[in-house]
Amino acid sequence: MTFTDIPIQHWLDITLQVTQRLFIVVVAAFIAIRFKGLRLALRGADLQWRYVPLAIMIFGLFSIMGTHSGVFVDISEGETHIDLLKDGPLVLNKNQAIASFRDTMALVAGLIAGPWVGFCAGALAGIERYHLGGFAGLASGVATPVLGLYAGLIRHFLPRWVATVNGVFWVAFTGTLIHRLMILLFVQPINLALNLSLEIVVPVAIVNCLGCVLFFWITRDLDRDRLESEANEARLLGAQAELRALRAQVYPHFLNNTLNDLNELIRTDQNKAQHYVQELADFFFYTRQFADFNTISLAEEQAQLQRYLELQRLGLGSKLHDVFQIPLELMDCQVLPGCLLTLIENALKHGFKGRRAPYQLIISAEGHGDNLLLKVSDNGRGITSEYMSELGMHPIKSEMKGGGVALYQLLRSMKMLFGDNVKISFESIPNQGTTVSLRQPKRMIS
Repeated sequence: MTFTDIPIQHWLDITLQVTQRLFIVVVAAFIAIRFKGLRLALRGADLQWRYVPLAIMIFGLFSIMGTHSGVFVDISEGETHIDLLKDGPLVLNKNQAIASFRDTMALVAGLIAGPWVGFCAGALAGIERYHLGGFAGLASGVATPVLGLYAGLIRHFLPRWVATVNGVFWVAFTGTLIHRLMILLFVQPINLALNLSLEIVVPVAIVNCLGCVLFFWITRDLDRDRLESEANEARLLGAQAELRALRAQVYPHFLNNTLNDLNELIRTDQNKAQHYVQELADFFFYTRQFADFNTISLAEEQAQLQRYLELQRLGLGSKLHDVFQIPLELMDCQVLPGCLLTLIENALKHGFKGRRAPYQLIISAEGHGDNLLLKVSDNGRGITSEYMSELGMHPIKSEMKGGGVALYQLLRSMKMLFGDNVKISFESIPNQGTTVSLRQPKRMIS
């Protein structure tokens, strides 16, 4: 069989049947992602292990649904295909294979939640596909977890690829070719393996690419709609311009500190300095993603904090200890990008200056009625009482390099977003530590 032997109508028929069922799963996923627990699991599975099992089950179930929403292709009869939902048996005969979106969901799992979720979700669906039997059952069963792992590794090592539609498209397309190649290499006889590949390669490629891009758009559009809604409620265009101007003043301050740290590492440990540059590039990649957002979720802020602390640990090593005490139910609360990072940076650059290790940081969040209370506590040198009442209200003259400019700009930015109910307060004991508290109205993802 060659490409000229396969009617375009045959490909179109398989594509339409599988795509219709894919859309049902896409709609189901769109509804499911509205539930906070599922949304947290999908968003945090590549960051925290506690979310991994639920994410595996979700994507594994969707992938198995993909198998049972496909169409049979009977290799012995060439162009004949059977509707799996209506006429198909629970076990395939030796000449039957399935054209489905099983691989699509394994690819999506890897792209959204990382390599472990992609591989394990694909393994669940792959084992189930193997037990259905039929032609190429083993090769197809093995290919599905391989594609989930492949997409997850691309996300992990080349995150910029999966940050665009083009990148997602090519991951899905190459994943389709990998599956076809595995069938050609490991399935005998080769002529039937080739017939199967030519029968379904185009429909499966279309479905894989379409499905992955749709899920990419869903996750992006949810965030974009949420943030645009926050912006419309909170700011006029002029206020947004002022907010960006304030943020533009904070980033050079932060960059200056990180470059000073890098300079110190270059002098003391060039291998760590090289690693620092790689981690810093990853940190700013995510910072750039949030550049146009007025608010982000507390979960996203925590993830960015963890990247920043990993940078600091390259220089401080085991001297730095951090503890996060953020309840799961507050993870969807909206905060100013970098609000907690500013407090942590102040603790590292000023609170621990002249102090001996260990350096302890406790980052916490509490819900108080309609308000959200964010806290950063350290065991640093403390703040003298003469400065505490002025910090955050305006830049001050002090022995501290920077004079509280970052805190002042932070408070101004938060008041522009959340109103005058935003408060900053300090509790400090000299030579024992400081707790900085930020209070703001509680806003959840709609």
